[in-house]
Amino acid sequence: MRSYGCNRAMVICGQSVASGPMLESVRNALGPLYAGVFAEVRSHTPLPDVQRAAELCMDLHADTVISVGGGSAIDAAKGVIICCAAGGDPRPYAMGPRSEGGKTKPMPISKIRHIAVPTTAGSGSDVMPSAGIRDPSIGKKILFWDQGLIPDATVLDPQMAVYAGGFLTAASGMTAVARAMESIYSKHRNQISTGLALHALRLLNRALPLSVNEPNNLQARQDCQVACILASTAAVNAMASVVHAIGHVVGGRFQLQHGVSHAILLAPIARRYVPLLGDDVTTVLQAFGYDGTESVASPGELIATALERLHACLPLPKRLRELGLTEADIPVIAESTLEQHMLDNVPRPTPLVEIQQILEEAW
Repeated sequence: MRSYGCNRAMVICGQSVASGPMLESVRNALGPLYAGVFAEVRSHTPLPDVQRAAELCMDLHADTVISVGGGSAIDAAKGVIICCAAGGDPRPYAMGPRSEGGKTKPMPISKIRHIAVPTTAGSGSDVMPSAGIRDPSIGKKILFWDQGLIPDATVLDPQMAVYAGGFLTAASGMTAVARAMESIYSKHRNQISTGLALHALRLLNRALPLSVNEPNNLQARQDCQVACILASTAAVNAMASVVHAIGHVVGGRFQLQHGVSHAILLAPIARRYVPLLGDDVTTVLQAFGYDGTESVASPGELIATALERLHACLPLPKRLRELGLTEADIPVIAESTLEQHMLDNVPRPTPLVEIQQILEEAW
């Protein structure tokens, strides 16, 4: 903060951070720079919460917001920055409909700095120019994309991640896995994004189960944090696609942690897209520990199996029906998925009927 010439920090977090030792650690580190805390962040970052946090930020005359938590806390801080710059209502700066190319109104420049302290295994919002805020009035997430939303700094401290329980660790970690996989088969992929994504998969394939089963394993926690940044940077460059598109709809409809639906959808989607990689599929197999002695007659199936194996050892639901989704919901979710901007990044056209098939397989 001092290097940025800042003097007053408002911490943004949820109750799990506020009620444990993490908030106290941040307060102690800030010392006289600490101005106050908004500790009411909830999953999916509801817009009314963000607006209340922005009002507090202005009342405190804070020049810095410090987000401590997962993606919801980091996105809440981004929302506060938008609100403070835009006079309270961020919605005019949200991405437009996919049919209109997802155009955005340029955000006003904010003077508030943002320092992110991620506490989960895989949010990635701390290095991304995007934010998702749920508008309860329409029952949907509104998305923002602006370079000004990238935090000024992110602090990776594995000791801040050991308090995340098994479910949250697994769900956030599978979000990072999804970003890595989708970067690898994106139609916008390139050698740099692929290299970042492959190393992220290598780390996550080993470290994510360890972080769940050995929560105090600092090396595993650190590997997950690093892998998350690698996967998210890859996704910013190559872009996510259908896993995230469906996941946004399912998550918004049932108010789920992103990684829950991502974990379920990864394998059936990999079966369709991984074969399009051709010879490049070998490096993906190596990232999952295959040494070339296995049959690679169906590389898509091998990688889908590796994703299922990773999912199976994590404390997450295994089928969409376990989330409360019924067969009658499938056509509605498929239709809503077609409105998602991420579908512009699929490696080949994916029509409505195929999205329904993916949902049916995952159900």
